[in-house]
Amino acid sequence: MKQILTIVALICASIAAGCQSAPEKHYPIQGEVISMDAGKKLITVKHGDIPGLMPAMTMTYQVAEAKQIRGLEPGDKITADLVVSEDKGRLERIVLVGKGDGKTSQGTTQRVPEKGDAVPDFALVDQDGKIIHFSDYHGKVLLVTFIYTRCPLPDFCPRMNDNFRAVQKLLQEVPHATERAEFLSVSFDPEHDTPTVLKHYASLYKKRAPGEKQFDWQFAVPAARDLPELAQFFGFVYQPEQAQIVHSLSTTVIAPDGKVAKWYSDNDWTPADAAQAIGLLLPQS
Repeated sequence: MKQILTIVALICASIAAGCQSAPEKHYPIQGEVISMDAGKKLITVKHGDIPGLMPAMTMTYQVAEAKQIRGLEPGDKITADLVVSEDKGRLERIVLVGKGDGKTSQGTTQRVPEKGDAVPDFALVDQDGKIIHFSDYHGKVLLVTFIYTRCPLPDFCPRMNDNFRAVQKLLQEVPHATERAEFLSVSFDPEHDTPTVLKHYASLYKKRAPGEKQFDWQFAVPAARDLPELAQFFGFVYQPEQAQIVHSLSTTVIAPDGKVAKWYSDNDWTPADAAQAIGLLLPQS
């Protein structure tokens, strides 16, 4: 694992050296408060379309200071400024414009995957229009995450895709990795993310450097009717009345026996974390 940690340090240094700061962009939003966590400086908001950025969505945003969200309650109507920088999105200038009743129709927080849980054999359609199942990955180590192709916030879906690429780079020289570790990015936007859309999206992230070994990395989407069960197992909150997942993050390492080995609930995990978890599940000789 020392080799893995050394490689990830070099990758990060290279990325940092080659990046230049992009100007922040500001987008006004109107929405309903779903929940708050002042300790973590997080607020979950259900908002409408943000022209020029993203469709209507329910998701969790960071705020700069906890005092910005103290006093807010579920159901409150707010306006805010969504600030998107090169590495994250955050809310500023939050203004209460209407008091709610302290309740929302957000659905229920789902169970979270526990180590040893057997993953149900969900069916998906991949970027080539082929039906695949989770059972197809038995005998392999699978890293699976959830995205939607229209997500513009750099610390959400784009970060997950970049993390997957970085994990693949870290595993280049790990014995048995290319033939025994696979990657799956699942969209939770079946209405928009058709196989054609996913195929183009996959092409943006699956580019390899000369001499780099190729991993099996599929982009797929479930049928809309299967979303509630899929969301429940992988730890999302689902809004059944709107057939919408609250956009959080869920990334899971699945062992060759089809059981959960590791689950990450947010975007704080690093490629080195996942590469190490995968490496421990690969054959040692």
